[in-house]
Amino acid sequence: MKKENIVVEKIVNGGFGLARGSSGQVLLIPGSLPGETLIVNAAEEKKNYSFATLKQILQPHEKRRKPPCRWLAKGCGGCNLQHAEYALQLELKEAMLSDLLHRQSPELAAEVEAVRRPILAAPEEFGYRQRLRLAVQDGRPGFRRSRSHDIVEIDRCMLAPPTLNEVLAGLRARGRQLLELCSEVELMADPHTDEVVILLHFQRPPRPGDRKAALKLVETLPQVNRLFFCGENFALQGASGEESRLLGYSYAQSSLTPALNFSFEVGGFCQVNPAQNQRLIETALEFASLQPGERVLDLYCGMGNFSLPMALQGAEVLGIEGQGSAIRSAKRNTAAAGVTAEFRKVPVHTACAELPATGDRFDLVLIDPPREGAPALAPILASLAPRLVSISCDPATLMRDLTALRNHGFHITGMQPVDMFPQTHHLEIVTILCRE
Repeated sequence: MKKENIVVEKIVNGGFGLARGSSGQVLLIPGSLPGETLIVNAAEEKKNYSFATLKQILQPHEKRRKPPCRWLAKGCGGCNLQHAEYALQLELKEAMLSDLLHRQSPELAAEVEAVRRPILAAPEEFGYRQRLRLAVQDGRPGFRRSRSHDIVEIDRCMLAPPTLNEVLAGLRARGRQLLELCSEVELMADPHTDEVVILLHFQRPPRPGDRKAALKLVETLPQVNRLFFCGENFALQGASGEESRLLGYSYAQSSLTPALNFSFEVGGFCQVNPAQNQRLIETALEFASLQPGERVLDLYCGMGNFSLPMALQGAEVLGIEGQGSAIRSAKRNTAAAGVTAEFRKVPVHTACAELPATGDRFDLVLIDPPREGAPALAPILASLAPRLVSISCDPATLMRDLTALRNHGFHITGMQPVDMFPQTHHLEIVTILCRE
């Protein structure tokens, strides 16, 4: 397709501007905003649409801004809404969510829109990530280009706090021989110590020379206190073999939560935006409306991000998780808080298939699934509890799951989107459903 003028109709899930070419073909344009007049060129044709490259902006959106990060112009695919002022980013996310709802079904949209709250904006639109995970190519750390395996090498990230960026710069300058053996590298800030832990995803088990180089690197980077290796064919191991594997963070008491102290193992999952995670916990607790003694099933419980505060409210919690390190962390966190909870290491779908047969019933199910959502669980969840709190990190799969839950007797009584990831199209959503 040759170059042509188009007008962007809307922003759709994924952060793409949607427009139509002269032949009626749907065009998806990265870096565009609603109402803009553009010159584009089709770059990648699919069956029902084409990705298009933005060549020139003829009429920009009034809230368009020059992206403050220089890596975006070089092709970094990490921040696909940075060209919009933050207030506009929130408007776009609201619009993307509404679009998904209405495309799923008018009935679902009507039920949700009646109870949906405005997005909880992040207190900081930059510097909010306590962890960076970078791909590494030929010793060069960076982020992947949009829809590509190629790496855009970076020396700092505006989403990271200064400490992580200082470590990244030091790693690039002094750790090249280690990076050349990596597929990925993670930098994790430990809020308890204000120090940084490095995790190198090695392509082979580390050798004595690698450990020696790693320990020397740690000595030269004052912000770093530990370095670990991990890989597909070997277990996590520290450079010296004696390092503590624990990281942690804490939350002061709020109007909705008691003081919370979490620890988790290096390489384990944790939310990367601590400030918004606390609001996520508070929202989940508000929606749950727990009474002391109520039984709660926490699916994909992880390190106890929700199990711990629910147990502190007096709930009897059963947490299910398939990852061993997460279960160890959940047990450690509840024991350290002086509360009891039961945790089982078993795949969630396996546990859900077994629980109905045991006669187990709960007052509430909380489910925090991975990006693919919880397919096929709706009928089982309906048999386990009359109330369900869903934490979703993918609005598209959430729409599918909500439809399935409604088909099994649940009604949506509250929804709170939380902006965990400013500068990107991603959105975390807490939903409360009840079954009569």
